[in-house]
Amino acid sequence: MLSPRWILACGVFDLLHVGHVRYLQAARALGDRLKVAVAPDEFCLARKGRRPTIPGAQRLELIRALACVDAAEYMLSSLDDTAVAAAWISAWGIHCVAVGADWQGSPRWLRLEPALAQHGIAVRFLPRTAGVSTSAILAKIRASS
Repeated sequence: MLSPRWILACGVFDLLHVGHVRYLQAARALGDRLKVAVAPDEFCLARKGRRPTIPGAQRLELIRALACVDAAEYMLSSLDDTAVAAAWISAWGIHCVAVGADWQGSPRWLRLEPALAQHGIAVRFLPRTAGVSTSAILAKIRASS
C-alpha cells in the first residue's frame, strides 16, 4: 500500500471565512491528507505590525475542526526564512505545498519554491475567492462602527 500524499496549506486564518474554506478544500483535493500550518501571533505581529483579531490557539482550534483538515500545527518559522522553512516542511513529510495564487511570483515564493524542490516538494498555486478577504471584512466592520 502506498503511503498517503500529504499537502500543506499555510496561513494566518484570522476571521475564518469562505475564502479560507475554499482554499483548504482545494488544497485537500491535491492529495490524500491535508496539514495546515497556522502562523503564530508573533509571526503576524512581526510581519504585519499587529496581532490577529482571533488569538492563535483559537485559530488553530478552528482549523483543526474543519472536515477537510487532517492535521494542523503552528508554523515552526516564518516562510520568509527560506532554508529553515524548507527544512521543517520537509521534516513534516509534505509532498506538495498549496499557496494562494496572489503569492505567485512574490519574492518569498521565488526563493521558497526552488528550496522546496530540492527536497522533492512541489508547489501549486490555487485561485483566490474573489471579493473575500480578512482585510475587507475588517474594513467593513470598521466602517459600520
